[in-house]
Amino acid sequence: MRKNRTKEELEKLIESVRGDFKKHHRKVEEITINTVLMPNEVIEIAKKYHQELELDGTVNEQIESLFFDEAYDDMESAWRVKVDLSPNPFLFEDYTIIVSDRDKEVMGMLDVNGQPVTEGNEFTDEEIAYIMSEEDPKGYND
Repeated sequence: MRKNRTKEELEKLIESVRGDFKKHHRKVEEITINTVLMPNEVIEIAKKYHQELELDGTVNEQIESLFFDEAYDDMESAWRVKVDLSPNPFLFEDYTIIVSDRDKEVMGMLDVNGQPVTEGNEFTDEEIAYIMSEEDPKGYND
């Protein structure tokens, strides 16, 4: 995965996407430039990454669900592959795996709001046990 962007870099990228959304969100049949990867290759790269990291959910393998971004990080084109989650009290929304068209590798992940997913977004086993229990062992609700 690539390095994390600074807040300023992220804000610049978000503004760029807002300014030309069509360029950043094309369905497969709307792509107007030559791509390095074919849609089925993109899905396989995303599936391999998903399996290696033992992520939740299932990679959506429908080619129609792919989106292409001509300028994902201002210069590089990338594919957006949806991951569908089964009902779960802790994981509320689907997420997206970003695959670099040029480098043929995963660049990162986006949450349902299009924000980069960073490490540390998951609950610990202790937090899950506390949330699932009706007890208040540390007196937080007193």
